[in-house]
Amino acid sequence: MRVASNLHDARIGAQNLLVEMTIGEYEGIVSDALKKNEFQRRRVGSSKTVYALLKEDLLKQCIIPPIVLALTNNIKFKQDDDVAFETALNQNKDHLVILDGLQRTYTIFDLLADLRSSSDEGSLQLILSTKLRIEIYVGLNRLGILYRMLTLNTGQTPMSLRHQIEMLYLDYISKETNGIELIREADGRVASKTNQYNFKDVIEGFNAYLDRDELPIDKADLLENVSSLEKLAKEDPKSALFDKFIFSLNSTVAKFTEICGASEVSEEFIDEHGTPFGKSIMQILKKPQAISGYGAAVGKLIDFKALSTMDDIGQIVKELKIEDPMAFLEDMNKSLLWLKTNSKKIGNAQRNFFTFFFRDLLNRDSDSYLSPINASKSALRKYQAQNM
Repeated sequence: MRVASNLHDARIGAQNLLVEMTIGEYEGIVSDALKKNEFQRRRVGSSKTVYALLKEDLLKQCIIPPIVLALTNNIKFKQDDDVAFETALNQNKDHLVILDGLQRTYTIFDLLADLRSSSDEGSLQLILSTKLRIEIYVGLNRLGILYRMLTLNTGQTPMSLRHQIEMLYLDYISKETNGIELIREADGRVASKTNQYNFKDVIEGFNAYLDRDELPIDKADLLENVSSLEKLAKEDPKSALFDKFIFSLNSTVAKFTEICGASEVSEEFIDEHGTPFGKSIMQILKKPQAISGYGAAVGKLIDFKALSTMDDIGQIVKELKIEDPMAFLEDMNKSLLWLKTNSKKIGNAQRNFFTFFFRDLLNRDSDSYLSPINASKSALRKYQAQNM
């Protein structure tokens, strides 16, 4: 293994290393990480693709394009000490992410498996000793990784933005970060506490923030990537953006929970109107529609310069007041039930509603600033004005 070049990428604040290594060395550093990553996208499985031809090319000693990796934590090594670098890389290999070259990696591993099962020791040793060029971004934060994944995969067969975010933030699951816990559906637990959220729902909300769009993404295409790049390019690559997002979301939910207390919609309301969107404020704000609406609203407010950063939100929501929590909950549910009755795509309509709600609630120039009940009424009027 040899570090052939070391350049600084000022846009994302990271070192870019060009490393020459054998396929055997590459297998050693990425195989475990690939197996552990449950959100890794599936391989392209057609025999007619270029990936099916790559096995033959490798056996003929073809030089394939560089594979691009990122190391999510920093490592220190002496500039001209390849042994020290290899040791440090192996000690931190669980923190590697494949930015570009996933299908090539699957194909290489398939070829190694084929040769081992066929007991073709000569060909196996030939492939294991074949040199690869690997680019490794060192000291790249998650936002920088996401930015590079989008730039490298645009125009190919990209993962959706949400899929990439899930992959990058997997290590947040089932542990507290700043007192906030993200829970996977497969864990069989309910996000019942104020500081607990479903991982999937928070990822949707963060995706909505990055894309400034509350609607779920149905298709990962070129336009999605370009749109996302435009938003990401404006962000500070050194900021812990995901941490700030969940912290601001939690600050908002916690304040609403504090001022609403144990209030719920009345039984009379349920008898008259049917099953509510959410009986309590937590049941309302923990829904994915609300979290996506929050993310899109905050992103748009930052674009409009109504907010400087997400850091502002924690201070703003401290001033929230609700004189009659039950009246607020019932008014909010009336609006959401109206949407259920009058919208073709109910989930999208609810996401639109929550985007309007949070935009008015957190915008100092709005007549509904810090007034949840006014923001609820205004959100429904704006939805009706745009869609009816």
